Amino acid sequence: MGKTLFSARKRLIKRAKHLAIAGYSVIPVHGDSLPEQPKKPAVKWRKFQKRIPSPVEIDSAFPEDVTALGIVCGSVSRLFVIDFDDHLTYQKFCRRFPQHIATHTVKTNRGFHLYFCSDQKVPSHQFAGGDIKGERSYVIAPPSQIAGFEYREVKDIAPLELSRDEVYELLNYLQSAPAGNRVATPRGDGQAKTDLVQLYGRLAKQLGRNNALYRCASVARDEGLGEKDVVALLGQAHVWEADMHGMRGESPESRLGEALRTIASAFKKGHGISVYGSGIPNSLREFLLQKQRSTVLIRLLEVFRLAKWRESEWFTLGEAIGAASRFGLNRKSVLDALGGEASVYDGRYIVRRRYVEYLDNGGLKSRGRGRPCQIMYQVPAIGGLMRRMGLTWSPADSVSAEDIKSAHAYRLALHREYLKRLSPEVPKSWLAKRIGVNARTIARYNRALGVSVVEKVGACPLTRGVLDSLPKRRRHDVKNSTNGYWLEMEDGRRFPAWRHIGSWLLKGAGGDVRICMRRPSRYVMSGEGSRVEYENMSVASFVSARALRDAGSKEGRLEGAINALVDFAKRRADGARAERIPLFFESVAREIAPDKVAETIRGYLLAFDRDGRRVERPVKRGIAYRMLKQFGEGNVYLASLEGAGDLLLTFAKRALRLGEAPRALELLMRAAEG
Repeated sequence: MGKTLFSARKRLIKRAKHLAIAGYSVIPVHGDSLPEQPKKPAVKWRKFQKRIPSPVEIDSAFPEDVTALGIVCGSVSRLFVIDFDDHLTYQKFCRRFPQHIATHTVKTNRGFHLYFCSDQKVPSHQFAGGDIKGERSYVIAPPSQIAGFEYREVKDIAPLELSRDEVYELLNYLQSAPAGNRVATPRGDGQAKTDLVQLYGRLAKQLGRNNALYRCASVARDEGLGEKDVVALLGQAHVWEADMHGMRGESPESRLGEALRTIASAFKKGHGISVYGSGIPNSLREFLLQKQRSTVLIRLLEVFRLAKWRESEWFTLGEAIGAASRFGLNRKSVLDALGGEASVYDGRYIVRRRYVEYLDNGGLKSRGRGRPCQIMYQVPAIGGLMRRMGLTWSPADSVSAEDIKSAHAYRLALHREYLKRLSPEVPKSWLAKRIGVNARTIARYNRALGVSVVEKVGACPLTRGVLDSLPKRRRHDVKNSTNGYWLEMEDGRRFPAWRHIGSWLLKGAGGDVRICMRRPSRYVMSGEGSRVEYENMSVASFVSARALRDAGSKEGRLEGAINALVDFAKRRADGARAERIPLFFESVAREIAPDKVAETIRGYLLAFDRDGRRVERPVKRGIAYRMLKQFGEGNVYLASLEGAGDLLLTFAKRALRLGEAPRALELLMRAAEG
């Protein structure tokens, strides 16, 4: 046991010295040696918040029984760490910031640690689903062991260096990312909590306990605190606060219940914080562009985000027009977004409206003095819109005020940010459908942005064995065109990919011939210019893709692909049986048992008639003699069914009978590839 502890301590000290040399301040942590407080530092570590310990200090600071070490975050190490407590929050972060996940990553007992370097001072605080370790904080580092779990590095690379804007973007997202109906809860310092309690005590003497509690809960809500945190701060203060009219004799339990109801009312009726700060999800943007066929509504939502309006906040038409005018939206666009064709989805207004009689500075009321008003509108909640339209959360690309001044600028910005973030490899038609334009408009956008288009072309050699994969031209087909695929000569000449043209090229044109098919292009924001890249393509992939392109509806496409692959897989399987055994009169007795002898042969007798059509018969000696008499020697074969392609065909047919079309398609692809 002592030897094990000694080796563990030696391992920790070696790791700590390595981190100190790399510029990180390290401290010993008790770990399993103190089970009740495993993450408590084993030394007084305040001085190490300002400087990095020397190797001598590291040797003397680590007791013999410690099993963990910590890295001090903040300015001393130029380090802050995002601690995700669950996998779901971590996965959402990775989808939102794919450019920031290539950093030093550590697996913890509950989630992950993501390390980042920055010159910015990042305060330590909580968010919904984890913590941010910054100033005056430390993080447990590998190879620490706590409760039998060893922290280990998932990505052993240097922490990513972040600029000021990137740090603020991360912090804003983590503070406003949705987690059910709750919002992120900053931890705050003791002074802020004390000020809130003091505010409650001062207002209670002026307004009464309930009114003061409601006001303070509203203030805390607008500052970003969660409902549970407000209960923890003000619940007991409300229980023991004297009533301004004297004590009525309520029990502490009844007062606490009153506090819970009042705080819940403040959070229910309040505006809450805006989730627009992290941007509008791309899935919602794309949905509205496609369904509404207009940009006015989504651009108005962008105005709410840039103007920092809180969701569920009520506003008038004049206020909306005034705010929109500062960002380039005219009065007609606002009217269309709030009451035109683009304002309705599924028979209901997207921006909720309410008819009122009067409006005062305190909000809505149905009677009393004030200026007359007809309609009030409410800033829609992003979460409510997503649920109503059946959408899931997705990344939110950055859109500035300049990008929403016109429909052209807005669509161009969404296209630009998407290409910048992913460099996708998709068809141009898909990019066009995403933002509600046509393919020619996408081509203009690419030229304006200087996008490099890498055109992908799949190619496979044309041989006699794959000639059957080409389609036969029917009477109603276009003579000089095939849908996205062609035949190409070695010198670059192209021909329609009809079977008779392929046969002619193989016979007399000379040179190498290959089947080419257009694949989804890749779009890169590099400005290097467009180019064409050829990549290998299997014959089965060509047959499947050709059937999908030539078919009509979605169901017809799948059925056409399956039928084409079945036919080609049969022909390919027959070709694989080219080593079939030719039969002669003197060899029948040797190859085939007598008809009365029980013998199972997985195969069939094969012959070809005068027209070249296949004739298949069961494997029996008598039938073999009759076929030899009818078709002649050398034209009758014993074909075997024992092969991988036949088994795959059998499995594919079984999957089709069970209604598993995608699995059948996969099996047929494998069978066709041989």
